[in-house]
Amino acid sequence: MPLGPFWPPRWIAGYPDVGVVREGVLPRMPGQTLLSKKAPEWSTGVQKAVSGRRRTTAYYSAPLWSFQISYNAVRKRPGLDEWSRLVDFFNSRKGQFGEFLYFDRSDHLVRLHRFGTGDGTTVRFQLSRPIGGWVEPVYGVVNIDALTVGGVLTAAYSVDELGLVTFSVPPPNGASLVWSGAFYFRCAFDADSLDGAQPFRTIWEMKNVAFTSIKP
Repeated sequence: MPLGPFWPPRWIAGYPDVGVVREGVLPRMPGQTLLSKKAPEWSTGVQKAVSGRRRTTAYYSAPLWSFQISYNAVRKRPGLDEWSRLVDFFNSRKGQFGEFLYFDRSDHLVRLHRFGTGDGTTVRFQLSRPIGGWVEPVYGVVNIDALTVGGVLTAAYSVDELGLVTFSVPPPNGASLVWSGAFYFRCAFDADSLDGAQPFRTIWEMKNVAFTSIKP
């Protein structure tokens, strides 16, 4: 559990190492705060005629998600070098150049969501997730707990890193494709620099780390 917003750095200093969750996933550390920003972003072209009429064009089919977090306490000492872990992760992506996965601990679960309908021919379907009545694609998969075709549990499929499911046999026409599991947000950093400060000899701060989801 992140401790950053609630505990002083001297308490975090002795907290156990969280470790690396998975290669390519933004590191989570005990001194990480809760999200200070999470917002859907759309892109809209707006034209106004001299008559005052307004015409709009939606450039995105689904929103991008902008995030911002802070690491209030990043430890750097022999045997526990979280600072190097985070900087290495950032440098490996060359700032904004590369991409990574982000695990949002408050928004990652999917339960019994219908992501497609079979037509007897198509074998590839993009996983998606609902937000109320809104549905958007998923481009990173933590795990699939269950996947059914027409209500029947199946394991005759594969899923790639972008959430594209490929069935061994085309699902029958009209068959509902339903999944339960967890997902990542696929993201990129918003800047080419990572600002840090050293308030204590063995503890650093990394404030306002901003990143945005991407569409592959």
